[in-house]
Amino acid sequence: MEQEPVGAEYFVGGENGLHMVRSLRMRPGENAVLCAGTGKDFFCTVLECRQEGALVRIDEVRESKGEPRVKLTVCQCWPKGDKLETVTQKAVELGAAELWPLESARCVSRPDRKAVLKKRDRLQKIAQEAAQQSGRGIVPAVLPPSTLREALETAKEQGDILFFYEEGKESLKKALRTMGDRLFLFVGPEGGFAPEEAALAESLGAKLLTLGPRILRTETAPIAALAAILYERGEFER
Repeated sequence: MEQEPVGAEYFVGGENGLHMVRSLRMRPGENAVLCAGTGKDFFCTVLECRQEGALVRIDEVRESKGEPRVKLTVCQCWPKGDKLETVTQKAVELGAAELWPLESARCVSRPDRKAVLKKRDRLQKIAQEAAQQSGRGIVPAVLPPSTLREALETAKEQGDILFFYEEGKESLKKALRTMGDRLFLFVGPEGGFAPEEAALAESLGAKLLTLGPRILRTETAPIAALAAILYERGEFER
């Protein structure tokens, strides 16, 4: 859809089309904003509603306003239960670009390969729904699960590492002053990071950070950090 010129007609089918005609009850002549997941918004007019979807005309194409300038990857060590679903949903709503489940020393939850694949599919669906609900210009990817070391080494090559650790001393606000727009946020499982993991992160250039004097749950920390980062970068302004 991203290659369609202004004035072209496009049929919206599948789940999105059904949502338009059955849930939103859109009618010919009404306006709709569609997203192809490429960072652009398509402003359309509904031409025809059918049982299986809607025919629309593309009137205008704009860069999405729902995407932050800073690209954030949330590197979350496997938590127990459905906590990662909560993290995925809220992180996407706030503006995370990627979610990356990780294995670390103190992870209680260690799903096998079959469970991991099923879980990843579930998380990706949650990410898609959250992106649609919050007006994102892309659907953030849920990356294949990895080890903490692999993720840290990748983060070192691609951007700056924010490593949230109970013994961390530096404030997030101070750390952001010297960082760019490609950030990796690392959050440990229920038991936090082991000292040797924090040492590894620091050796790879990570900032060992604190989120204040209160100890946050593993599902709360990434959301608090994301909100603070986006606020500091002016992303809560229109």
